[in-house]
Amino acid sequence: MKIKRTWEYFLVVVLLGALSACSKPVTFTDLNGDTISLASENDQWLALNFWAEWCDPCREEVPELNELASGGQVRVLGVDFDNSQGDPLIKKAEALDIRFPVLQESPLTALNVPLPQVLPATYIISPEGKVVTKLFGPQTRKSLEEQIQKLGGVLN
Repeated sequence: MKIKRTWEYFLVVVLLGALSACSKPVTFTDLNGDTISLASENDQWLALNFWAEWCDPCREEVPELNELASGGQVRVLGVDFDNSQGDPLIKKAEALDIRFPVLQESPLTALNVPLPQVLPATYIISPEGKVVTKLFGPQTRKSLEEQIQKLGGVLN
């Protein structure tokens, strides 16, 4: 009886350890070397934008995304569709005047979501870190805020 009880406690400890390991947020690194989680600590929605330097609609969209990011109600993260790294990525972000964090790698693999086939592409991610919708083509601050409100996000 004592061996069975010890075995049961052991299984509970192992299962709790496995569950806590699964609940750790996946993190990514931005151009400044800062660690960023897709899940929000303060219930903010996230607009994850895929752009390319050669994409004219992406260039047109960047000021709208900068404005959205500076408003502070929605987090905005960028990802270079061409997977540039290091100095080339920094130069591209500067050339487009991107003022929101740019990730050094795409988080879509971790989210189990395929890469977009059309640019610009914006993935709306809930405060819990789940992709809830995908938007293709250029967006505005207003269109993104309206989409998040339709999805149940509260913006002040």
